[in-house]
Amino acid sequence: MTGDDVAALRADLAQSLTGGRWGEAAAVVVLLGFEPVAGQPRFARHTDRMGIDWHAMLAEDWSLGERFLIATAAGLWSGHPHGADVCRAPSLDDEFYRVWLAMVTAARTGRVQ
Repeated sequence: MTGDDVAALRADLAQSLTGGRWGEAAAVVVLLGFEPVAGQPRFARHTDRMGIDWHAMLAEDWSLGERFLIATAAGLWSGHPHGADVCRAPSLDDEFYRVWLAMVTAARTGRVQ
C-alpha cells in the first residue's frame, strides 16, 4: 500500500458522503486528510481502497497523540472501543486536538468541515 491508496480511500469515502449522512465515513475522511498521521508509510501500509486494517494499524508504534487519533477513528468507524480514552484529549497539542474534534463533529453530523 502507498500514499496513493490513502488518498484513493479518502476520495472514495468523501464521495460516499454526498449521498447522505454517514458519520463513520466522515470521521475517517478527517483522519485520512491529516498528513502528519495519514501521510506516514506505516499508515499507508495498513490502508487500501477497501479500507483500513485498524488492528494492524494500532499494533504499530505510534506517539500517544497519533495513537489517540487513530483509535478514535477506529472506534467511530466500528462502533467499538479501540483504546481511545477521552481523558487524553486535553493533553493533545492544538493541531491534534482540532483534528480530534473535527473527527467527532464529522461523526455527529456526517459532514467534513
